[in-house]
Amino acid sequence: MKKMKLKVFEGFAGYGGGSYGLKRLKENIPGIDYEVVGYSEFDKYASKLFDENHKDKDGNPIRNWGDITQINPNEMPDFDMFMGGFPCQPFSSAGMQMGTEDPYGRGAMLGHIIRICKVKKPKFLFLENVKGFTHGKFKPIHDQLVKDLREMGYGEEPLAQAVLNSKDYGIPQNRERLWMFAQLGGLPKGFNIVPDKIESEAKIGDFLDDNPEKKLYLSEAQIEHLKVKHHIDSFVVETPLCFDVYNKKIKRDGYCITITQPEHNSLRVVEVPKADGKEIVRKLSPFEQFRLMGFRISRDLSECEIDFNGQSYTQLSKRAGNGWDVNLVGILLTHIFKQL
Repeated sequence: MKKMKLKVFEGFAGYGGGSYGLKRLKENIPGIDYEVVGYSEFDKYASKLFDENHKDKDGNPIRNWGDITQINPNEMPDFDMFMGGFPCQPFSSAGMQMGTEDPYGRGAMLGHIIRICKVKKPKFLFLENVKGFTHGKFKPIHDQLVKDLREMGYGEEPLAQAVLNSKDYGIPQNRERLWMFAQLGGLPKGFNIVPDKIESEAKIGDFLDDNPEKKLYLSEAQIEHLKVKHHIDSFVVETPLCFDVYNKKIKRDGYCITITQPEHNSLRVVEVPKADGKEIVRKLSPFEQFRLMGFRISRDLSECEIDFNGQSYTQLSKRAGNGWDVNLVGILLTHIFKQL
């Protein structure tokens, strides 16, 4: 493959899921290099996490352009690829389902991607959202994206897209997301965005810390309250499992449900009882959440590819719930660029 240097702008960056995915791409295809020339993130905690973990080629902070609605594309540096997961709450079954009518304006963020790309004309667009973006009352918004890309020169059928699940690619989390890719001038004939699935025996128990912090554990009274509230007979298990709070059941398949923001309070870990037979239920640690988002973090915590910047449990849980599975992003980018 010819050597390629990608200049990238990362929108709605969070902890830099795109940047971590590019790092994996470079590992898998050494002929590809990349430079993140700017990013956009208005949440101060997310920005601090990004700045802690990503620097420019000289080791300096990458410029944060802040709120994407305020960016003047004529002032931006040129870039080859726009990548970003525009806010998904308006299109998610867990959100308010108001799309571009969302009172917080989150649904309109897609329009700002188009506004910027009409001026900058990047060669590639790499976008992510929840699977609900393609159907129902949000289909017109999706179709408008396709129409805009067609008019901007990204081909007659400009958008390769697929819903992919993290659990099919080596991470035991049931996380379905819609991935979209476009290339200026159109995609090559026969292009396929879906990577081959990866056979894996990994289950949630393989992704847990060796020694979780004591503060994560529920008291006996809290466990009893959980059982009564959700009509659970027993939390005695033979292997670590995930308790799906929302659906009031223990996931017996060994997979973790979708990690969400902490206010949804949607999951607990159920551990194997010790010799005394007492039930053990707890919250996921931040390390476990990020491990389940594809990060390389050893179970004894001696190795960790992300610096948490000393942030709180709540802030880190928000980042994980809103972030990209960096393992899947690396696999997907590798699959895409091997075809280009």
